[in-house]
This record gives sequence, C-alpha cells and structure tokens, in this order.
Amino acid sequence: MNERTAENIRSGYSTRIYNSRGVHSIDPTGQPERELAEKYQAQAKALEENGFINFATELKKMANRYENEAERIIEEYSKGDE
Repeated sequence: MNERTAENIRSGYSTRIYNSRGVHSIDPTGQPERELAEKYQAQAKALEENGFINFATELKKMANRYENEAERIIEEYSKGDE
C-alpha cells in the first residue's frame, strides 16, 4: 500500500475506513470526529516514522477529512442557536 502506484488501493482503503463508521448520531460539539482525526493523525505519524510515507499521507487526508467534518458540524449547529 505504500507503493507510488497503489494510489487506488490507498484511496479505496480510506473510503472503506470512512464508510465502516456506518450510521451514527451527530454530536453538535464535533468531538467524535475530532477524536477520529487525532486517531488517524497518530497512525499517520507512526507510519511516516517507519518509512511508509505514501500510506501516511493517505491517513493524514483521512484525519483532515474528519477535522473538516467536525468544523462543519459545529458551524451548522451553532447557526441553530442564533
């Protein structure tokens, strides 16, 4: 999965991770998404330290996706308070 030519495999892996969460309730604080972002950021760091740069990059994207989702949720729910 770390090979340069394995972009499709890494992308599919990320999609599988994201979809494996399944149906879930939304926490207006975005905390679950932030926790997932931290989890994937830590995994990416460990992979990077062991030379798996391409795979680490994919997990960083996943972490960013969850961080962005947390921010979107917070923004969306804060609009409801106005």
